[in-house]
Amino acid sequence: MTVFITAGDPSADIHAARLMAEIRARVPEVVFEGFGGPNMELQGLRTVAHLADLAVSGFWEVAKRYRYFSQLLNKCKGLLGSRKPDVFIPVDYPGFNLRLATHAKKLHIPVAWYIAPQLWAWGENRAVKLANAVDKLLVVFPFEVEFFAKHNIKTEYVGHPVLDEIRDVNDVSKTGGTIISGMNISGMNTGGPIIMMPGSRKQELHHHVPILAQTIGLLHQSGIKNSVVIPMAAGVDERLVKPLTNLGATIVKDAREHMNTASAGLIKAGTSTLEASLAGLPFATYYRTSTLSYQLSKRLVTVDSITMMNLLLKRNVINEFVQHRATPQLLVNELKSLISNAERRSEISNAAAELRTLLGGAGAARRAAEVVCGMVKK
Repeated sequence: MTVFITAGDPSADIHAARLMAEIRARVPEVVFEGFGGPNMELQGLRTVAHLADLAVSGFWEVAKRYRYFSQLLNKCKGLLGSRKPDVFIPVDYPGFNLRLATHAKKLHIPVAWYIAPQLWAWGENRAVKLANAVDKLLVVFPFEVEFFAKHNIKTEYVGHPVLDEIRDVNDVSKTGGTIISGMNISGMNTGGPIIMMPGSRKQELHHHVPILAQTIGLLHQSGIKNSVVIPMAAGVDERLVKPLTNLGATIVKDAREHMNTASAGLIKAGTSTLEASLAGLPFATYYRTSTLSYQLSKRLVTVDSITMMNLLLKRNVINEFVQHRATPQLLVNELKSLISNAERRSEISNAAAELRTLLGGAGAARRAAEVVCGMVKK
């Protein structure tokens, strides 16, 4: 069995690697080709591109690297044509993967897309193209089944892969709060560190590090004594966050572990906000990008929140600071409230438990692997 699989950012690399492991458990001699990151490579991926070159965000930022992505697309098309894999698994990364999936379908290669493009948020008009590019869409949110089904896309809900990575532990924390499935939802740990997540892409770091550096400076001036931790994905150049470490912030590797022990957090928009929500972390979502990318995004995005907890629970639990509102002073004010306001912390804790019930338990990678292997057998 030969699988062509592609993932273009650190989160997708983790989720894809877990799916690969589940496929290998069913088909030990499976061969994986495509592109991804270090976790996928540990599962035996023969990669044609490095994750550091793939993780690019923003319209203008992608446009500047058009030649690279065009060459990579042609290379992948060539491999699909020459290898004729049993199945192609695009993992998220819609801008690139939709083009490649369309080509795979022309070659009569089955396409099982894992972690669907969020067309419900920014591009419903692209649903027709997606319908023509996939055989099965493996979605990670319950509401996506109905959304994609109305566009005649064969969809299956497999659960969210983040839940595969949560330890199943029931205990009581030292702060007196309950640990549910490894997640501290007590909201009581006000003396723990503040976790700040600037992202992993160079463009995100370029925009976010200066804001966070000024925020740390204001925290020091305001007398807040909590330490600051900065989770960094493997392969990210730590020199890019030197302005933060110069102010006393500590680089850490395991974001999820520190979400469980942090008193509050500033989480850049993306998958990490879902992880923080499930952890019961009192946090705010923030994001800043180039003016051009922001203006273009405003025209495309059709939802009123960029935090998945808010969208899934259909109410604004987490406050958001986007573009011109992502200022150090506003972020400091929010952190103070998240640390000291017991009612606010309790609200987020309760919402975390509600979200976890909504999404269900672990097993996304296992269920996705069963679907993929079933497609190949047919």
